[in-house]
Amino acid sequence: MEKLNVISCFLVLLFFTSFCQGAPKRWCVVDEWASDVTLAAFLDRTCKRGHCVDLQPGKPCYLPLTIRSHASYVLNLLYRTKTRKCPPHLGILKSVDPSYGDCKYP
Repeated sequence: MEKLNVISCFLVLLFFTSFCQGAPKRWCVVDEWASDVTLAAFLDRTCKRGHCVDLQPGKPCYLPLTIRSHASYVLNLLYRTKTRKCPPHLGILKSVDPSYGDCKYP
């Protein structure tokens, strides 16, 4: 009976530990199949709305200066703060943090 209690306590502890950790974090980044033309249009729209502050010269995510890098940052920013959706024609959800150097993805 004591062995059963130990096992039960272990299972309860395991359940609550995984429950408290929540779902694994995901990042919305550019899908390899998204075209540069589509990404450029996306950046044009979203930067006009003020979502590209961290992509300005001298800011942490300015480099590398590529459409794909900048679009990934903005896609994830919108995913985290606004939409909670990763648009399938532009992005894909990844479980690996895309942050680099001083550029921290939210």
